Amino acid sequence: MNELTYGVSIYVEDSGQTYHTLDDWGLALGNNNYIGDPEMETTYIKVPGRTGLIDASEVVSGRRVFKKRQLAFELGGIRERLDWDSVISAFRNNIEGRICRLTLDNDKGYFWRGRTYVKKFDRFRELGKFTLSIPSAEPYKYSVLSSAEPWLWDPFNFETDMITYIGAITVSGSYSLDIPHGHMLVMPEFVVSSITSATFTVTVAGVEYPLTAGTNKIPSIMVGGDSDVTLLFTGDATVQVVYRSGSL
Repeated sequence: MNELTYGVSIYVEDSGQTYHTLDDWGLALGNNNYIGDPEMETTYIKVPGRTGLIDASEVVSGRRVFKKRQLAFELGGIRERLDWDSVISAFRNNIEGRICRLTLDNDKGYFWRGRTYVKKFDRFRELGKFTLSIPSAEPYKYSVLSSAEPWLWDPFNFETDMITYIGAITVSGSYSLDIPHGHMLVMPEFVVSSITSATFTVTVAGVEYPLTAGTNKIPSIMVGGDSDVTLLFTGDATVQVVYRSGSL
């Protein structure tokens, strides 16, 4: 793909509308440094008489925690000079201040998420440009497909992407499911139906948790981190494990 033809897909969460900057607006991505560095949650403690600081950043969580990152997509295009005022107004009416998911043409397997703004609009004759800014974007980019959605050849990248698809599982007695490690720790949802046994449970690291019909969230169960996680289901029911992987 020619870099001059890159665009950005924008999904507006509250309206459900989807736009493509190039196909719908004629706006191409013009910069390369659009993804800022992730900002990590850090804690340093100074102890009198001690050389240096104590790094306590991972004491509470036991892992790295990232807060946010800045995204800035410089978009530009050619239109009649007098058309730009209405174009930028229409863009702002649909996107300004809304939480959006942004997917780059060169990274279609993931989306970035955050509250989105239009900044620095300017024009010179027919050339108009502005910055699509997410000043406090979530630090991870999320997989477009969750574990409940079958993976597709396009846009799957065999070098960087991970297959996380888990279909509906029919448990009769017991069933062991291994969730592979990843880059982002996330709490999965257990969507349970058709329970015919007196109880239906999931056991993780020797601890058993009850599951009921419908969607279950258990804060103590996290997947997608540095290690594989084994889920042991016991009982008779149908269950689907739903989560979305992420990457820095």
